[in-house]
Amino acid sequence: MKNQCQIYALEGLTPEIKAVTFAKCSRSPKSFKEIAKGLTEEKSSKFNEKWVVGYGHGSVAEHATISIAIENVSLLAIEAIQSSRLASYTEKSSRYQVYDEDRVYYPKEFKKQKTIEKLFKNTVKTQFQLYKKSIKPVQKVIHQLYPKQKGESEKMHELRVRSHWIDVCRYLLPNAVFANLGMTANARTYEHALTKWFSNPLPEVRSIAKKLKPVALSVTPTLVKYADPNDYLIRTSQELPKTVKTTLGSEKKYLGREKIVELVDYDKDVEKKVLAGILYHYSNIPFKKAYQKAKRLNLKEQEKLFDKALKGLKSHDKPLRELELPYFTFDVLIDQGAYYDLKRNRILTLVTQKITTGHGYFIPTAMVLAGLEEEYKEVMKKTDQAFKTIAKKFPNEAQYIATKAHARRFLMKMNLRELYYFCYYRGANPGGHISYRYVGTKIYEMIQKKFPLLMKYVPYIFEQNSRDLKKHFEFIN
Repeated sequence: MKNQCQIYALEGLTPEIKAVTFAKCSRSPKSFKEIAKGLTEEKSSKFNEKWVVGYGHGSVAEHATISIAIENVSLLAIEAIQSSRLASYTEKSSRYQVYDEDRVYYPKEFKKQKTIEKLFKNTVKTQFQLYKKSIKPVQKVIHQLYPKQKGESEKMHELRVRSHWIDVCRYLLPNAVFANLGMTANARTYEHALTKWFSNPLPEVRSIAKKLKPVALSVTPTLVKYADPNDYLIRTSQELPKTVKTTLGSEKKYLGREKIVELVDYDKDVEKKVLAGILYHYSNIPFKKAYQKAKRLNLKEQEKLFDKALKGLKSHDKPLRELELPYFTFDVLIDQGAYYDLKRNRILTLVTQKITTGHGYFIPTAMVLAGLEEEYKEVMKKTDQAFKTIAKKFPNEAQYIATKAHARRFLMKMNLRELYYFCYYRGANPGGHISYRYVGTKIYEMIQKKFPLLMKYVPYIFEQNSRDLKKHFEFIN
């Protein structure tokens, strides 16, 4: 028994004791059970103070996992919360739930500015009036666009179309609406996240940090104790916007009718990098030599290697890690609702711009077919006017009034392995939101034209191309 493989769960221990139990194995020959028996909460706290806080051994804190429920926070605040990639989130879905006008965040900063407070509330009221009014007529249109399929039960059909009509109506929701979410992460991630939240320009996010920290401390008293506002983060968020404005001057000369998805940077030798990675992985040669060999391979030799590496890849299979070597960067201008969904892809590197109404907005075709086009445009016009007025004094808080329909610009960088996943789950999924499916299919088409040898292994065939998907919405700027 002494030298046999043993695998077991450490149950009934606090997160701090678990963290120390795992940490001590590096210097103790004892089993984890034996180590845990000798630990108390007090001993564990002292250990963490010395090694995690004092000596910076942060990996110890990764064994202390905390799950926290966060309720009644705005969609804008949730963006800040979910900016920590090494965590798990589940939140109220705008694709399956109808939102309530009574659950909206009203910035406290407006209380001293009665005109702005009134403008904000009236605009939200106008948005919700059309949101509620649109539900039945849009439902009717969606039922016509997505008829019941052969063999499909009434219940299954209703579930299938429900997300589609809610997807359309959600364009009218402001970023101020409340949602609930659950967050699970280790203590090291929470400490980093809290530091960012404490340093955020939005008072709501800083308030969330103040409320969440004691909750985290009640679970792990030591490991998030020193999460505080960070001078560097605060200073850069205050100073960089001014410096950038001075550097650019007027932004108008840089703006124009941009593409919704544009490939702005990529490795020109994507296929060679992947091939070199494969040659390197399954040999003992240096990467430079593998890369030189990859460049000399003829087309038949390349196809043979790719076939062995990627042929037969199914939708839920994870391709080889060698596909992480090349990168692609896309400049995307899509509706805020689609961005909100896309940001959940954890392996992406996202560089976002502040939310604005200045890029225009998207109008779903189903809204037009429901006879609500003019009312929809009027709501967007009023929202734009309110945004511009509020932004003069409150540039950060103005983001709350913008809707899920408004265009959001962001850079999206991903490796080829993530691109396979992205194209499948965000492009081909027939149940996905139409605008992010457009982004997924557009990315597929762009890369397929440049690197057909690799993209033929993406595990699906599109039922509709991006031009077909484009018929479902219009971009107005």
